[in-house]
Amino acid sequence: MMMIKNKAILITGAAGFIGGHLFKTLIKENNYIVVIDNFHDYYSGKEENFKEITKNYEISKDYQLIKGDLLDKSVYSKINCDIDIVFHLAAQPGVRYSIEHAAEVTNNNIVSTVNIFEYAIHHNIKKLIYSSSSSVYGNPIYKPLDEEHPKNPISPYAVSKLAGEIYADLYYREFNLPVTSLRFYTVYGPRGRPDMAIRKFFDLMLKNKEIMIYGDGEQLRDFTYISDIVDGLILAAENEEVSGEIFNLGCSNPISVNNLVDKMYNIVKKPKKVKYIEKQQGDVDITYSNTEKAKKVLNYIPKVNIDDGLRKTYEWLE
Repeated sequence: MMMIKNKAILITGAAGFIGGHLFKTLIKENNYIVVIDNFHDYYSGKEENFKEITKNYEISKDYQLIKGDLLDKSVYSKINCDIDIVFHLAAQPGVRYSIEHAAEVTNNNIVSTVNIFEYAIHHNIKKLIYSSSSSVYGNPIYKPLDEEHPKNPISPYAVSKLAGEIYADLYYREFNLPVTSLRFYTVYGPRGRPDMAIRKFFDLMLKNKEIMIYGDGEQLRDFTYISDIVDGLILAAENEEVSGEIFNLGCSNPISVNNLVDKMYNIVKKPKKVKYIEKQQGDVDITYSNTEKAKKVLNYIPKVNIDDGLRKTYEWLE
């Protein structure tokens, strides 16, 4: 894979899970990274996460950290260099959180995205990557889901991600913004958010505590390992021909939550303790990506299967 080198790169949300992994990959290639993150207390450990990923690098020499909110326009004036590439990963995550805090999630995810697009068009950014989500599809009409599948979001979070895509399309058509949107499928791996299923299940298993499965556990998830998502982000940023395009980034090999839990218990080697509880509002039944377009156009090929990915995640947690 080609690699982005010697560029000035803005990563929004770089203290988060995906942003942190992208930061670590790009900073090794002599890129100067500008980080904007509001260190929202939605999940604990962000400060520690960021200390861990930056421990071998010097602030101001290798990267700039701006602690601030993308909703606050004064944040952008603090950027200390001319940016070549923007990765817009910052968002208020959480399907269930969004159902309870719809206005906050709408404001955070949509207005911040418009602010980033405005910054980009006024600073002649050469490439912008917008991180979207497979949640924009809702429950599938057919599967695997290609990029043309109808969009039927069933949570405010999913609506906010789709709105960002529509703004991306507008800014591409009307203002020539070189933006590409990527729809991520259930990302997991080391330093994953504590509220995400795999991280949460491993934590409970290690403590010999009961894990809760929503519904009957037969819902299918297209779990995608973090390094494959980072590869997809970089491939999209390197390709100058894909502005205005949208790509699925998934593993295309969904498994049921029950099957996932069995695999995890096999790794942990602890007695199985599972409780089934009521299905949650906003949860889709199936996520299953068709990644043929990304494969053909970006040369995106996921390399880490679920067994290897779970093992790597567990080793990190231990």
